[in-house]
Amino acid sequence: MTMYGLRHPLLARTAAGAALIALVAGIPVILLIFFWPIDLPTIDDLATPGEPVVIKTLLLATVWACWALFALAVAVELVGAVRARRSQVRLPFQRLAAYLIATITVAATAPIAAPRDLIPAAAMAVTFTDMPEHTASAEPDKVETPKPYVSYVVQQRDTLWTIAEKRLGDPMRYQDIIALNQGRTMNDGRPFTRGEWLQPGCILHLPADAKQPEHARPRTHTVAPGDTLWGISKQHLGKGAQYKKIFKLNKGRPQPGGTRLSDPDVLEPGWRLILPKRGDDAQKAKPVHRRTLSQHTAQVTRRLPSSRLAEEPPHRRGLASRLISETGPRQWSLSEMVPPHLSTGSVVDFRAPRPSAEPAPRILGPNVEVASSEVVVLPQGGMMALSFAAGIAVALAATRLHRRRRLSAPAIDEPISVLAPEPQHPAVRALEHAHRNSDPEAARPDDLELVSSAFEIDPPLTLKAGILNDALVHLPLSGLHLALTGPGADDCIRAIVLDLLTQADAYRATVIIPVQDAERWFGDNLTTLVAYLPELCLTATLDEAVNHLEEQLVARHGLLQDYEADDIHQLRQAEPGEPLPALLLTASCPDGHSYLETLLGVSARLGLGAVLAGRTTSGTTCELDQNHRVTEASGPLTAELLGTALFHLPSDAASSMLHTLATGNGMPVDHPERPIDLPVPPSSATLRPVQFTLLGEPAIDVCGKPVDLSRRTKSLELFFLLALHPRGLDREVICEHLWPDLEETLAGYRFHAALKDLRTALRDASTPDDRNTHFIERSGKTYRIEAQHIDVDLWAFHQALAAARTATNQQEKLTALETAAALCQGQLGQGLRYDWLDQEHRWPLTIASIKALLQLGALNEQAGRNERALEVYDQACALDPDMESAARSAIRLLSALGRTDEARQRARHLKARLNTLGVNPSPETQTILQQLTAPH
Repeated sequence: MTMYGLRHPLLARTAAGAALIALVAGIPVILLIFFWPIDLPTIDDLATPGEPVVIKTLLLATVWACWALFALAVAVELVGAVRARRSQVRLPFQRLAAYLIATITVAATAPIAAPRDLIPAAAMAVTFTDMPEHTASAEPDKVETPKPYVSYVVQQRDTLWTIAEKRLGDPMRYQDIIALNQGRTMNDGRPFTRGEWLQPGCILHLPADAKQPEHARPRTHTVAPGDTLWGISKQHLGKGAQYKKIFKLNKGRPQPGGTRLSDPDVLEPGWRLILPKRGDDAQKAKPVHRRTLSQHTAQVTRRLPSSRLAEEPPHRRGLASRLISETGPRQWSLSEMVPPHLSTGSVVDFRAPRPSAEPAPRILGPNVEVASSEVVVLPQGGMMALSFAAGIAVALAATRLHRRRRLSAPAIDEPISVLAPEPQHPAVRALEHAHRNSDPEAARPDDLELVSSAFEIDPPLTLKAGILNDALVHLPLSGLHLALTGPGADDCIRAIVLDLLTQADAYRATVIIPVQDAERWFGDNLTTLVAYLPELCLTATLDEAVNHLEEQLVARHGLLQDYEADDIHQLRQAEPGEPLPALLLTASCPDGHSYLETLLGVSARLGLGAVLAGRTTSGTTCELDQNHRVTEASGPLTAELLGTALFHLPSDAASSMLHTLATGNGMPVDHPERPIDLPVPPSSATLRPVQFTLLGEPAIDVCGKPVDLSRRTKSLELFFLLALHPRGLDREVICEHLWPDLEETLAGYRFHAALKDLRTALRDASTPDDRNTHFIERSGKTYRIEAQHIDVDLWAFHQALAAARTATNQQEKLTALETAAALCQGQLGQGLRYDWLDQEHRWPLTIASIKALLQLGALNEQAGRNERALEVYDQACALDPDMESAARSAIRLLSALGRTDEARQRARHLKARLNTLGVNPSPETQTILQQLTAPH
């Protein structure tokens, strides 16, 4: 438990004070008592650094230096605490010093939010003041100055330290919160002081760079055979009688396989049901009429000809005109675009506009390194948010799952080879690399876990536009009216569209684009991808896109009236089963569009928005330079966007990413198969001293003794890389794989250190005769494994595949495949997290291994050895549970052997995994499943 985990402020202060005294005073006392005077080494001692007196002196010098730095950090923090200002000095150990001093000064005076039963009733009644509104005025160039702070509603057990850590990213900035709130009148009428308890419900002011809170993912339940809504409700909600809540949340929602829940008594295994939030009684709306969105849309009967739409005045007749006349055109402020549910326990941005005297912000060109950890700078140009990289990583995982699922069992005479990996665009590869390394300590999920964990139902509320002062800039999607112009406008629009498409699954968002603009931004092959991008709506012209937007606007306005909801967020809460995605229109509109601007003027509460290439008179227009930075802006979002470096994508990268999203949704890929033969050294009759296992969990045995390289991670990675390239690699290529982010000289030093550690570990475990062996030989700039001393199981596996391909009869082929099966103890480098291993080697080898196992199983079946064939099929399923052909072979054989119950159990497991991916079994699998369920 940390000191801030202590429930009583006096205990927290006592523990922190004791720790501070022990570190500041205890360390020098111990050193002076036990290690004084210091015996300094002589010149002769220094000539032999291994002498104990030299090591002792160095250790004592290190301890004294660390203590001095910590004492200085304590002094700096004490001065900052007395002055109530955060020190700008940064020293080693300053974070620890700040933590202890903050515990003493803050935890004892305002440690934790008081329990609710200790708060006066007046403190619980929180009054929220309406935010200022951008209204049209006679002076359009003047922008109302928002407040330069962020509001935060205190939750139970909040502390200034934890608030600063969660919202500002640095707990040492608690003093910034104190400085902003000192003397402020709180909700209960009392002024804020350092000695006050933080009361739940009170509103604190935070610095303007406070982060938005993360929203929890929805809870889901995957239906298993025998499940009922009553049982699911009792399991997750505590009472079976609350099954109606689950039914209401999921009624009519599309399920895997295209079916829908319509009867509470009928559930199918594999369905994924959304569960109510814990302790959340969904807001019950009282509908006047139970019309659906499609019924509302169908009532929009009047259509204006496309040729006249642009010229039609804003007061034109029809449902939309009546809606506009009722509400009136209006300029919506940023605060009004934020849904009401973000007002409690959340951060609301009141970012002030930049003063005109402030120097121009840093230009982020394509070759400029960005300091923010939330941004990915792409090779060959482009910059995107890290969350976008997660969406691309999920699409790549789904693509691999679809490809492996569609893999057919090979014929008995088909040659089996390891195929070359599919080429990836450098930008796509960089995004996947950034996602994999975003959390190095977290366990890396497999493809199915990654795809299933990305499931989300809530529509996106904001759009990540770019970066300003190393902080992400978020814009509200509802009511967004943004126009971009300048040399970088098209690149930024590509980024906006793709960022929304990565989070548009499950009816969460829809993007409307005229087909001419879509082909200009994403290429001519876009029309072939639309069938696999249901969230992308292409229209023939801009007028048709505006028509579609009008239909949605009128329909949603009718639904708001029916459910007596104030805005789209309340409507989604009242009717969670109704598909109400965020809707964004994107088009080229250089001269403006009067009727579109009129529609957007009333769209803020309806979940609709637009991003245009051109200019606008009622929204926000941004002028971009060649580096995609907003140099000029006019309109309601000027303060948020001026000086921002917008996210952007070049056309080739955007086309490749759109293709990746389509393949992730199941689009087949006609990738030419190109076998790659590993040039392995010839096998030897004598046993080599070093045995290196790559298939399965990596293992190194030297003369029968295991060698542990887990603490020498780069040495193991170097050994693994060289084993995959028997002919060797140049040092520059090795450094690009192992240290891609380091400068060439520094990477070279790291390489030689890793090589030395590897050779030392192998020599220490070798016999005296092999102590002078290099194990890794060098020829010019090329380094390779000495094949006469090291045997690699992967080389033997390739030799077995080659023998199977050249076999002259089935017995020779069977023998070679049995050798390959004995070597398949798992995936290549199981448990290792090397990016280059996943992208270039692991999955091609896994596919070849499973094909070899399926061919071996078929040969054993043909020879009447059914039990051995079943063992091989089980081995293939264990190697990759998502390979449908392997599971189908096992189910078919179990059924043929009369083991129907086992076959049905395997079939249910296969259907559940396919349902998670959102696909149906193949026709061959469907036939086998129908035979299992057919009455005998």
